[in-house]
Amino acid sequence: MASLELLATTALIAVLSAVVSLAVGYPLGQWLATLRRLRRVVTGVLLVPFLLPAFLVGLSVRPLLGDALAHEGVALAAIIGSHVVMNAGFLAIVTAASLVPRDQYEAALLDGANPREIRWSVQWPQQVPALSAAALLVALYSATSYGLVITLGQGSVETLETAIAQAALQSLDLPLAATLAGLQTLVTLGLFLAARRAGAAPTVLFGEGETRAGSSRWGGVLGFAVIAVVVWIVGGVFVRAVLTGGGLVENVANLAGRGTRDILNLSVGEALGNSLRTLLVAATISLVMAWWLSRRRVGLLVLLPIGISPVVMGLAALVASGYLPSGMAGSWLVLPLVQAVFVTPLAFQVLAPARRALSPDIVDAAALDGARPRQILWHIELPSLAKPVGVAAALVSVASLGEFGAASFLAYGSQQTLPLVMFRLMSRPGGENLGMAMAAASLFILVAFAVVWAVSSLREDTHVQDGVARG
Repeated sequence: MASLELLATTALIAVLSAVVSLAVGYPLGQWLATLRRLRRVVTGVLLVPFLLPAFLVGLSVRPLLGDALAHEGVALAAIIGSHVVMNAGFLAIVTAASLVPRDQYEAALLDGANPREIRWSVQWPQQVPALSAAALLVALYSATSYGLVITLGQGSVETLETAIAQAALQSLDLPLAATLAGLQTLVTLGLFLAARRAGAAPTVLFGEGETRAGSSRWGGVLGFAVIAVVVWIVGGVFVRAVLTGGGLVENVANLAGRGTRDILNLSVGEALGNSLRTLLVAATISLVMAWWLSRRRVGLLVLLPIGISPVVMGLAALVASGYLPSGMAGSWLVLPLVQAVFVTPLAFQVLAPARRALSPDIVDAAALDGARPRQILWHIELPSLAKPVGVAAALVSVASLGEFGAASFLAYGSQQTLPLVMFRLMSRPGGENLGMAMAAASLFILVAFAVVWAVSSLREDTHVQDGVARG
């Protein structure tokens, strides 16, 4: 009975997070498409929460709600609301990028259709596949949002994800953990079937066409509201980094240490080094796999790893490592291998449509001239697709850097990564610990914004047609 309640809670969080994110993101995207000079800045602000670790968003929201989180209804609403803040910007980008081409919009106007008729009779049917796929990604990530639930749920809200971790780590009940993982698989399959029924399919990410959007006052109101909430949450992190402990300068300097009374096994700087090492391996593997898969017809199946919990992957890898040679069982390489599994779909969503959009005539002509596959790859495909490759590399790097669920199983002792160290600092008393955590979180936010700014700069000469999925 308890398992069925966990199943219902997990499904409820996943579905409501996706539906509300879409309800907010669609008009927000309509408004975003009308912006010109401010579009790059607004895009950066909206997408920063999408790239942040879920536990970091939860720990940023938790002080704002305080003791109210002890009530189950408030905690559940906070979890869903945080998912909406994290994902509404992503769905807005998908909406703005999947609008009908300008010439099609103007042709409909010439035929006598008004903007409302164009939006719902012409534009919406064409956007359904892209928005369905994007909503599926949001639902899958929300169903496996381990860090956000443990930070905001505080025991009052429990999902299959947290129950799996508790059964495996605290009770050492692997059969129960396996049963719960099976139930989570049912949630994933249900979401996939619903998305497929709605016509969801990976769509073109990069295109050259110019789109057209009608005005959206409601979208503008939502836009300012979402931006205010993001600034409120992110700004709170920066404020606490300045005011907590000995101040910003001292907090940053303390990142070379191990916190009050050496509560950490390593310094924050050393943990960052571990994260960067893991990032390089995971990003390289995922990009290679995504490139290889991009020429194959895999459809929605490529998104399947996203619906498998990082906690479950971490647990499975931990169990499997017991059968590996002693030199590999405790190796740091296990974590990036697991991370590569669930960041590969992220890279695929960028690379596959870009490769399909590349004119086959160029490749065929090079092959007829005697170019070998390796020469075509290095001299034609990679130079032509340098921008999507750069975007994919940036997104999977940030996703790997902030990964928390699998790392909590596989990274321990001197191998701990930056998110684990940040979580430990935030969950321990002491102004110095919190100040260090906030300083590290502020640096992470700045990195995420820099990545979004660099990606959004591609709009100057490459129009984004669809979005990609997060943590």
